[in-house]
Amino acid sequence: MSMVIQSFDNLHDNRVLRYCADFEAHTLHMDTQSETGEKVSVRFTGLLAHWFENVIQDNILFGMDEITVDGFFQQYKDLLGGTISYGFPACCSIEELRKRMEREHIRVFVIDSSLGLCGFVLAQEVELQCP
Repeated sequence: MSMVIQSFDNLHDNRVLRYCADFEAHTLHMDTQSETGEKVSVRFTGLLAHWFENVIQDNILFGMDEITVDGFFQQYKDLLGGTISYGFPACCSIEELRKRMEREHIRVFVIDSSLGLCGFVLAQEVELQCP
C-alpha cells in the first residue's frame, strides 16, 4: 500500500529562490522557479514544524508529496527517536505527537531533492500559486 496521498508535480526541477517560516503566523512560504522561468509559490498554513537538510545556495527540487501520517512515523522513525525528547517536532512523545497531529488535522508534506534542500513540512494546508 502506497503512503503517498498526492504528488505536486509542478515543482519538479524547480529551483528554490527563498523560503521563510513565520512562527507567529504559523506559516512557511517557499518561492520556486522552473527551468523556463515560471514562478511557483508554495504556502503552508497551520504550520506545526518543518525539517530541512542539505540546504545549499542552489537548491533544485525533485518534487513534493503529501504522505500519510502513518507513513511519516515509519519513514522518519529514526529522526523522531532522536529529537522528540528535545521537543521536535512537538510534544514529548511519539504518541502525543500522533494525537496532536490527528486533533489539529496536521498533514505531512515531504520535499525531495535533485540537489540540496530536502525534508518535510507538517502543516494543516498547502497552496501552490503560479503568478
